[in-house]
Amino acid sequence: NYNSVPTDEHTQQSHTNSYAHADMSSNSTALLGLAQPLRTEGTITEQNVYVNSFARAARPLSSDVLIKNGILSELKEYGKEIVPARCHEASNYLVTDAICDELYAGKVMAGLRSAGLKVQKLVVPVMTDESGETSTEPSKTREVFDQLVDEIIEAGINKNSCIISLGGGVVNNICGVLAAVLYRGITLVHLTTTTMGAFDAAIDFKQGINHPLGKNLLGTYWPASTIVIDPTTFRTLSQRHLLNGISEALKHGFCQSRELTDLIVQPLAQHGASKLRDPAYLEAVCKA
Repeated sequence: NYNSVPTDEHTQQSHTNSYAHADMSSNSTALLGLAQPLRTEGTITEQNVYVNSFARAARPLSSDVLIKNGILSELKEYGKEIVPARCHEASNYLVTDAICDELYAGKVMAGLRSAGLKVQKLVVPVMTDESGETSTEPSKTREVFDQLVDEIIEAGINKNSCIISLGGGVVNNICGVLAAVLYRGITLVHLTTTTMGAFDAAIDFKQGINHPLGKNLLGTYWPASTIVIDPTTFRTLSQRHLLNGISEALKHGFCQSRELTDLIVQPLAQHGASKLRDPAYLEAVCKA
């Protein structure tokens, strides 16, 4: 009988002890300050619906930017400065594209490992578009993203792991989404190698991949802890890829700063397209 109430002496004593224990716990909680300080009282609407809410302060979004000619060749020295301390003993993942794999991944992997970091490499495919230019844009898909997720989880990861992008804007974006969703958010570092990355994609909190119905329809806001720009990598870019990045920088200038616009436009007006191959000019745009 679920409505019966036990009345034997032992049961009554047990209930008395339980109540006493609950009272002591309540007093201890109050004394130790363990109450819920952010708890809010709910309300009842006219329709007899209980309503309450909860909130949490948002994570601040900030990134450190390092710009140095040749820094990708000096990662033995800079590796543990670029990758945060919490990641130093974890398994970290360098994600690059097939072109940057040939150009830079060897020395980058060697430098990071010489610095004492545990790093594994994953490579994103590169394709040739209708103009004959190489592009990683066709790899900015759910399929490539899912494959990277599977490989990383199978290889081993924890909350202290870091995703390190080595490449241009597409690789930077893919890695941003990876870092944001794995373990609900892990460390992100960009080693960006193109003007598009250095002037736009890597120096932003927006991370995205494409959907069959549109570009960048899937994504999030997630900050890289460190963004590394080595302007010497721009030497390998085609004229089109140089212009892609300059166009993005010019867009920022039009929207935000006459000074930035003049810094970009005046040298090109005076010297022509050859200025795009001037390391000092490209570095100045990076720093602006």
